[in-house]
Amino acid sequence: MRKVSPRWWIVFLLFSGTFINAIDRASLSTAAPVLMKDLKLQEWEMGIVLSAFFWFYMLMNVPAGWLADKVGAKRALGWAAFLWSICSAVTGLAGNFWHLIFARAGVGVGESASFPTSAKITNNTFEPQERGKVTGLYSCGLRLGFAATPALMVWLMQAMNWRFAFYATGLGSLAWVLIWYFTYWANDSGRDGAPRRPSGHRSAMSLPIITRKVPWRELLRNRTVLGLALCKFYQDYLFYLFVTWLPTYLVKNRGFSIIQMGWYASLPWIAATVAQPFAGWFSDWLIQRGVSATVSRKGVIIVSQFLAASVIVAGFTENVMLAVWLLTLSVAAESSSAAILWTTCADVAPRGAAGSLAGIKNTAGALAGILAPTVTGFIAQFTGSFQWALALGGCAVICAAISIWFVVGEIKTIEIRVQAGEMTETAACT
Repeated sequence: MRKVSPRWWIVFLLFSGTFINAIDRASLSTAAPVLMKDLKLQEWEMGIVLSAFFWFYMLMNVPAGWLADKVGAKRALGWAAFLWSICSAVTGLAGNFWHLIFARAGVGVGESASFPTSAKITNNTFEPQERGKVTGLYSCGLRLGFAATPALMVWLMQAMNWRFAFYATGLGSLAWVLIWYFTYWANDSGRDGAPRRPSGHRSAMSLPIITRKVPWRELLRNRTVLGLALCKFYQDYLFYLFVTWLPTYLVKNRGFSIIQMGWYASLPWIAATVAQPFAGWFSDWLIQRGVSATVSRKGVIIVSQFLAASVIVAGFTENVMLAVWLLTLSVAAESSSAAILWTTCADVAPRGAAGSLAGIKNTAGALAGILAPTVTGFIAQFTGSFQWALALGGCAVICAAISIWFVVGEIKTIEIRVQAGEMTETAACT
């Protein structure tokens, strides 16, 4: 029997971790129609509750990326997953608006470490021509988790109640923390991401690297960093609109029952799970055939984002099934773009600052996560419909395409000025 490569076990762990991440993140949006009725919450109140996750998610992204650079991605992600699992379970104890706020804020703190640490591990463990495929594989775990969450939560709520559903999914997530600890964190597979290589082996992963304080000023002034952050913000506005309000939209505006919603809210994320790794593979395939990283990465992102703008039509069509299929196309296209955007982050990250750069980009996305559910809730409250909320999301993703097209420059490693004495040799990675 062929032994599984340690590097591909890492991919599986990152994939399964983002899967668990998605369930704990999206569980509230699936339960929202039932929870709103039980706790007597209005749309605008639910919008604020749904955004509470992102308040601390935004504030903690840069610290989480810095922590990954400082103490190692293994340790940072392990403790973060423990925190978000416990806080997700605590959501089931909520008795009012403020209880929900505090529980979801805790989930946001924990999950803020997920993608910065994953991007750092990818940067340290895989060669540039592999990163698109790897990022597409592990990040599609998030979409698969979003696909599984509606059906899983509806089943648990039907079997018991919404409180039990949070207890089961939150505490169940701790199983992944144990697997992470015993198969990766606690073993001798390298200081921070890459499996140890045979003595004398040198690759791009073991070249001299920068070991100094993170150059925040240079990163924040860089055009590529600015463009990636803008693209992440606009793209994630639509993404988090889907994550937080899609189940309620299907029930309130499209007339689906809770059980029907469990299926139709899963369908777009199933398509996204297939589309995301394909986009990563296709972008890598272009590079392997001589297409520049700039064209292969930016081209896939831009085309995907314009396809995602189909959500505008979905909001205004009167044909229910046409709306579902357009929403499916939009979610799949947005997810394809997201995979390559994270790959691009790994491509351009300076040595020693991959986690920090990912934290900057994810902070911009988290800001969109605060705005999207809140603004959508108020629009739905005062117009009685989600049509204009979906149109706003479509306009946002068009702005994302413009940002990646005109603001981001050539896709290459960001050069950071290094002073004398600041370059040292390390065994594997930063």
